[in-house]
Amino acid sequence: MATYKDIKGTSIQVVSSDPSNPVVGQIWYNTTSQTLKGFITSSDGSWATGGNLTTARRGLGGAGTQTAGLAFGGAPPASVATEEYNGSAWTGGGNLGTARYGLAGAGTQTAGLAFGGNPRPGAGTATEEYNGTAWTGGGALTTGVEKLGGCGTQTAALGFGGYTGSVTAATEEYNGSSWTAGGNLAQQRRGIAGAGTQTAGLGFGGYHSPNVQSTATEEYNGSSWTTGGVLNTGRRYIAGCGLQTAALAFGGQPATQVGVLTEKYDGTSWTTTSPMSVARARLAGAGTQTVGLAFGGSPPAGGGTTATEEFNAPANVVATISGS
Repeated sequence: MATYKDIKGTSIQVVSSDPSNPVVGQIWYNTTSQTLKGFITSSDGSWATGGNLTTARRGLGGAGTQTAGLAFGGAPPASVATEEYNGSAWTGGGNLGTARYGLAGAGTQTAGLAFGGNPRPGAGTATEEYNGTAWTGGGALTTGVEKLGGCGTQTAALGFGGYTGSVTAATEEYNGSSWTAGGNLAQQRRGIAGAGTQTAGLGFGGYHSPNVQSTATEEYNGSSWTTGGVLNTGRRYIAGCGLQTAALAFGGQPATQVGVLTEKYDGTSWTTTSPMSVARARLAGAGTQTVGLAFGGSPPAGGGTTATEEFNAPANVVATISGS
């Protein structure tokens, strides 16, 4: 019978700790953990630690991509702070004109949109546009709302669900200067997440009563919402990124415990993928299904966090082949 060395031309390494810079296909035996391990390419992808926000916060808004992210607002207390991510570190940007948390975001790092939030009234209708340096006022939402979902661009955004004093199913569309009513969600909820565009939007998760975390997913076609595949785990204060047919959902609060769960959507159904390292709800997200960014949020102990994580798929990961 051929040995591993006969096939590969090299012996399996025996080490007391995992190699710091393994290559794909490399196999070794770790004597400390008594496990046979290998470095493989995972189609599921994985999360890696990114640079921390300079200000810990929850209930913040997000926009942009993994290498050009935008974080704004949040609490405690209600914040005007804006930070820009370059793929490794966050730096300060121009402050929001209105301090708030529980707001939504859309667009890019140099053409961002912030809308809604708490406190209501006032901040709840506020819309601001970012040009990469400073925020300026945009057209106000028709109804003050917090804990809503959002997606789209600075000139074609979608805001949906949230809390106006009661849980709402209302949807509004932004054209770069003003908001107008769109088709209502089939299920009213707050703490909902969004992905996609104004004419191909996705709303998922949230809750409509304190002890009922929603698994519902809805797809928007520019005028009305239709039912999509349900999340495997219902969660409120969840975050997301990506497109209607290729979205990523992460974090949130399934029941009473803040979670690390991550799911991928293919336009029909959700599948569970690699979890985040830091459990949190009320976080923000940016990027795509294969190159995502999660930042801020509220960990199990409460308060806010500076934690940032980057999702990449496919990704190279250390896998246990066998062992005790």
